[in-house]
Amino acid sequence: MRPFGGAGSARGPGVRGHACCLHGDVADYRRRLADFFAEGVRDGLRVAYISSGRAETARADLADLSDLDRLLAAGAVYVMSARDVYGTGGPVDPERAVAFVAATTEQALADGFRGLAVSGDATELISTPAQHDAFTRYEFLADRYMASHPLSALCGYGLELGNDTVTELALLHTPSSSNETPLQVFGCADGAIGLAGECDLGGVAALGRLLPRLRTADACAPAVVDMAGVEYVDHRLLLTLDRYARETGIAVSLRSAPPFAARLMELLPVSSLQLAESGAQG
Repeated sequence: MRPFGGAGSARGPGVRGHACCLHGDVADYRRRLADFFAEGVRDGLRVAYISSGRAETARADLADLSDLDRLLAAGAVYVMSARDVYGTGGPVDPERAVAFVAATTEQALADGFRGLAVSGDATELISTPAQHDAFTRYEFLADRYMASHPLSALCGYGLELGNDTVTELALLHTPSSSNETPLQVFGCADGAIGLAGECDLGGVAALGRLLPRLRTADACAPAVVDMAGVEYVDHRLLLTLDRYARETGIAVSLRSAPPFAARLMELLPVSSLQLAESGAQG
């Protein structure tokens, strides 16, 4: 579970969840989509579907959602064009896409809803390495926005993207039945990179691949890694963070690290890491 005040919750869209549906069949995603949107409507949210097809295709995708015509007419269900959100062709512009979703969230509030629940299948947007890099950055920045705004999301990804890619994407989402990665990565409202959960071997390896993709703007600025939600710090995690710091030349500071981390740092060759002033607490 992500820590309270972080970027999401596993409880549901009314409390800013950020889940993903890893699927081998898009029909599985559509079933999850209907449940996610139905819960959002019950919570008083506007639900927005990001569609890459025509209007009739979007309606077919939402066919499992009860009372669809009434919800569309009332503005409780809203269909957004993937082109409007992500642009046309090439890698997504992460900052622009987050700004678009943020504006849609603010409009939902202005229209009397409690927030926004948004969902789309992004498999086609990650077909090249450049697209993968950009969309990963978008997911992280969107997560950061969710930390302090009433936005929730269900992100669909096809398993055909490959194990490494879906594992990295899963790390950026709240655990669910289709995403059981013990380690989670999220964006804190103050700009820190948040970590939570357990440092399993696969998760730490995926974190090493993921970290360089999270920072495209202010690439030389120091990075703060918030570890308040990490259940146990082991040598693999610290070595991975130190390697990231050395290879990028970015100063990495560990915040709210468990007390054992300070002792472990004395024993390991991790001179590129430092503890934040409050790092030995919590």
